[in-house]
Amino acid sequence: MSIAGIANGGTGRASGGDTMRRYGASVLGPAAVSAAHFLVSLILLHAMPAGEFGLFSFVLVVAGFGISVNVALISVPLARGLATGDHAILPACFQMNWLVCGAIALLSFGALLGSGAQLRDAMLLALFAGAFTFRWFARCFAYVENRVAAAVQSDLIYALTLAGSLAALAAIQDISFTLGAEMLLLSALAALPPFGLEFFRRQVAALSRHPKHYGPVFRDITRWSLAGVVTTELTANAHVYLVTLIAGPTAFAPLALGMLLLRPTGLMQSALPDLERPRMAHAVAAGDAAALTRIQGHFSLGLLTVWAANVLLCAGALLFLPDLMTKKGYHIKAIIPVMILCALIVAVRGLRTPQAVLLQAAGAFKCLAGICAASATISLAATLGLLLAFGATASLGGILLGELAILLPCYFMARREMRHG
Repeated sequence: MSIAGIANGGTGRASGGDTMRRYGASVLGPAAVSAAHFLVSLILLHAMPAGEFGLFSFVLVVAGFGISVNVALISVPLARGLATGDHAILPACFQMNWLVCGAIALLSFGALLGSGAQLRDAMLLALFAGAFTFRWFARCFAYVENRVAAAVQSDLIYALTLAGSLAALAAIQDISFTLGAEMLLLSALAALPPFGLEFFRRQVAALSRHPKHYGPVFRDITRWSLAGVVTTELTANAHVYLVTLIAGPTAFAPLALGMLLLRPTGLMQSALPDLERPRMAHAVAAGDAAALTRIQGHFSLGLLTVWAANVLLCAGALLFLPDLMTKKGYHIKAIIPVMILCALIVAVRGLRTPQAVLLQAAGAFKCLAGICAASATISLAATLGLLLAFGATASLGGILLGELAILLPCYFMARREMRHG
């Protein structure tokens, strides 16, 4: 492996060219996945009623939550353990992956049924959410082992299979809700082979271990990171669950369109931490404050650049290609305030993501959980109040308040960590 890849020069001074190549390799796969989701969402937007489009967007949010839970329970302790030489943590992480993927599939199934999906469609999309979460652990593990090519290949296969199949089918027939669900599941499964037989052997072998082996990991590390993820999800996506379950998927559809337009930035905010977390963990273990500052700076600049490009692209699309970005029943005047609020939310989230990942690498899970609990309370209360008083679009204001509540304390804690290493 590769821990040497993290240790040797992983936190050393990198040239601008090295940084660009490293980010380019890491961004290629997520950018392809983001482009595929964007294209597919546009196809589904034009092919389906607002309620069905809202359900598809809802399951993509739940799948994203699965990624976050997987990172909290598995990827974070994995990166910290290997950075400190604790290879015994690997079997427990492989075993936990089964449990997380199963739990996300069950959660998705229940939420979809509760939101009005048919039984077959709910089963297909629940299996997709589980498979998508499984694939994300595999790519995180590939990054830790310095097998970046495997992660990129998986991303490209997923993106090309999903976008290519749905685009081809849309050219010759109407896309049904069930067909869209089948293509999502097929694409997630088709993207698994690049991780290799050895990965799957280790994953299967983990089934024979007793669950108690994960106990020390949960007690020492992940109980607080999991609490942070759950409360962060409530901070970031309270409107998704509240609007969908209270007002229905049709009311959520315009918000889903706004989220769709900013999805490239959102996916980068989920993907880049997988690249930087191992390097930050090693810098923390080495007490290298200068490296932490350097990594955090590159991380923040990368996210800011993606956000700015995304906003400019969306503004141009809405200005010059409004018929492509919307359909009958979605009015540009209603979409613009959604877009502005979504852009502000994603900007604040991009500012706090590098700070939060640094604190994860430093093991400050309990403090992060406390911050996230406070912000989740603000977000839930404000989102629900604004939804009931002023409607779905106004509910985004509650999410913005919650994001601001988590940004400031994370910023000051991260500054302190970078000073002391």
